[in-house]
Amino acid sequence: MIRINIEEFKNIRRKISDIRCLSLPGYTRGMLFTVLSQKKVDSVKRWYPKAVERLDEIYEFWSREKKLPKWMKLTPIMRVRLLLKSMNLTKAEINRILNDPERVHNLDSNCHPEEIEKLIWRAIYTDYVYSPLAARHQKARGKLGEKIICDWLSSRGIDFYTEKDLRKKFSKTPDFFFEEPVRLNGIETRWIESKALFGDPKTHWIYSRKQFSVYREMFGKGYIVYWFGYVNEIKDDDGILETDVFCSPLKNALNDMIVYSTGGNPKKVAGLVEKLKTYVVDIGCDLEPYVEDCVYLEVESGIKTKEFLECVGRIIDCYSNGRVLIADSNRDWKSSIRKDIGWILRNMGFVVVHV
Repeated sequence: MIRINIEEFKNIRRKISDIRCLSLPGYTRGMLFTVLSQKKVDSVKRWYPKAVERLDEIYEFWSREKKLPKWMKLTPIMRVRLLLKSMNLTKAEINRILNDPERVHNLDSNCHPEEIEKLIWRAIYTDYVYSPLAARHQKARGKLGEKIICDWLSSRGIDFYTEKDLRKKFSKTPDFFFEEPVRLNGIETRWIESKALFGDPKTHWIYSRKQFSVYREMFGKGYIVYWFGYVNEIKDDDGILETDVFCSPLKNALNDMIVYSTGGNPKKVAGLVEKLKTYVVDIGCDLEPYVEDCVYLEVESGIKTKEFLECVGRIIDCYSNGRVLIADSNRDWKSSIRKDIGWILRNMGFVVVHV
């Protein structure tokens, strides 16, 4: 469990500026990626309103140069959103285009739709904070943290309700609720909230206002779990439950963010699966006779297609089960579709290991 003081946290934030900075000694990749993502969100909140005031300038520059102004200090997807917004598209229309970039060809030809489509695909596959794939990544991280807690409670025979169980009953629902108080670390607790975040003061303050204080008022004492650590100085009437409590190999997947890639003989691949203890995504290795728990995906050729985008999204979804191994029949990843998939996953923050 990473616990640091506020000055150390500020120093880390200063040092990590992009996805290439996730190897600072003494910190896990998961922690650094989370801090970087939260830093990017803060930056977008600061710069986006200023950029919105210059939509006409953005549109005119694009029409003239077929590229975006350098002064737009935003992530790739947010830059694209502003460009489309400058063309008077609604939020719903923009979302539809981001999920299916070919829709841009419905725009006026004066907008250079071919160039916009290229820009969108690049943004989708490189924006690790705001792209549709980034959203699926964050959701998978959250579900993985919840799975660790769920398994831990179940293994101890502790009865609980999940957020899904409580949704129809309460307006605000923690991830785990105990009808009868459960003693954890000497505290009688009624709920646990799992956060796939780093607990910095600002993040903690935001969630304390809109969630933790509400749970406390509704249910009483509870615990918060910050999977990537927290700053010592944050204060809360409830406790922060140390992740060291949960003895689970799945924590390694959160911390190191490793995705494996392999190919070749299905029997040998099955042996590797057994050795690595990973969740398997079969994209053409024919592992069915050898591996019981496996997701089978048919990957379309052509990286700039809605079908390929969805396939990569489903691979990221599988991260909610822990480390993933992607397998096909090609032993050489450099001449395999795994090369393109690996490039995208690296852009989303993962470490891709070809074995």
